[in-house]
Amino acid sequence: MSAALALTDAQQLAASWRIGVCSLPEDRVSCPGMIWTAPGARGRSGVWPAVRKAMLAFIDEWGEDAARLGWSTEALFGVHRLAGAYRVDSVGALVTLYPRRCVALCEREIHLERRGSITVATALTNPADSVPIWLFRT
Repeated sequence: MSAALALTDAQQLAASWRIGVCSLPEDRVSCPGMIWTAPGARGRSGVWPAVRKAMLAFIDEWGEDAARLGWSTEALFGVHRLAGAYRVDSVGALVTLYPRRCVALCEREIHLERRGSITVATALTNPADSVPIWLFRT
């Protein structure tokens, strides 16, 4: 393989995240604890497709930086191996009930915007029981 074609470790990890998120179905939630429709929403507008889209946008814009800063797959995309998103101590920063756009990133915090306000997401507190959402099986 040519050195010009070699990917950095950060690029490889970000690419693996993209493959994982792309493997998630758009038309149904992937694990218990995730919601499909926003409270009070009318029609069939789903929240989950927007969350999935926000995950991909994060990878495109911040993925390599997150990998270089030491964010693990579980810290970003993890869910509890048995309870899914119901166990918030095992849920990654990007597995949220509502899609949010990342506006800043550092080693221990991700600043997510939602309608003008900022939410700070930190690493999960129970990483040992977390698996990437695309590996969760019901």
